[in-house]
Amino acid sequence: MFLGSRVIVVLKKLLLCLAFTFIVGELCTGCDNLDPETITSPEEEVVESIDPEEDTRCKEEYIRGNSVGNIGNNGFAALQGEWIYYKNSDDDYKLYKIKTDGSKRQKVSDDTFGCINVVGDWIYYSNWSEGYEIYKVKTDGSERQKINNNASGFINVIGDWIYYSNSGDGGKIYKIKTDGSEQQKINDDRSGYINAVSDWVYYVNDDDSGNIYKIRTDGSERQKISSDRSRFINVVDDWIYYCNEGGRYEIFMIKTDGSERQKVNNDRSGFINVTGDWIYYQNGSRGNRIYKIKTDGSERQRINNDPSIFINVVGDWIYYQNRNDSDRFYRIKTDGSEREKVQ
Repeated sequence: MFLGSRVIVVLKKLLLCLAFTFIVGELCTGCDNLDPETITSPEEEVVESIDPEEDTRCKEEYIRGNSVGNIGNNGFAALQGEWIYYKNSDDDYKLYKIKTDGSKRQKVSDDTFGCINVVGDWIYYSNWSEGYEIYKVKTDGSERQKINNNASGFINVIGDWIYYSNSGDGGKIYKIKTDGSEQQKINDDRSGYINAVSDWVYYVNDDDSGNIYKIRTDGSERQKISSDRSRFINVVDDWIYYCNEGGRYEIFMIKTDGSERQKVNNDRSGFINVTGDWIYYQNGSRGNRIYKIKTDGSERQRINNDPSIFINVVGDWIYYQNRNDSDRFYRIKTDGSEREKVQ
């Protein structure tokens, strides 16, 4: 890109001023992460600021394959761009995709699956047709490959790493590269509902009465967060939302450092899925229908009239299994409109 000489002079002056301000400890809040040793010349800094391809924050290691709320609900649906990938109960629970506007429905794979994750051009999943091992396939259905030989659950794909609970090894947490290399064990606990978030993996420790724990992705700094017997944990920002099995299955929230524990509702709750400011959940106090409530406990609303399990939220759709229709998949808008059977 061509810049006029006068603009470059102004940019040089601004950048030199910023570097000097950093050295004397007078930086503004928005510039706290600048490192004066990395500024070798004003020209290099200009290139960095105008070329997003050079910003590592845009690279694949920061891409998540599905939400933690969906994975905690067996990961039967995932959203990427204009496509929804989902399990089709009208075709033996095989893998399909459909445009968000309802057009171009296509079969992707004949595998029966769970814990779907979509990253880039690849779909990763637990292959229920093949011993729950992790497989991947291109979004166009080509190049199907096996990743591991473990019965795998609660699969979280973050960039080029996959985190999962290895039921073949007592439910311990493992990680493996998306190309099948560098498999490593992270902990020795019987672990469920795993949430890989930033540099931590949060999980329910069934060797300790279902209490919530966290551990670094490198296996260090294992910590207990809560003494509640918990299910369906969702780590969102600095909060963990969960069903308190030790009580009446009400929804609670607690900070990721274990502080500020609070109750969110009074309903017998299950299959929770936290999306934005809303918690979607099965309300066992009201016929197992889907309800939603704000994360601050306000604006509780009923979504449907079906007894529902495995709530997956993709965009403005909720996918769920309808117990009144042989556990077939249905979907409904998050405002309760446009209920329909998934095909």
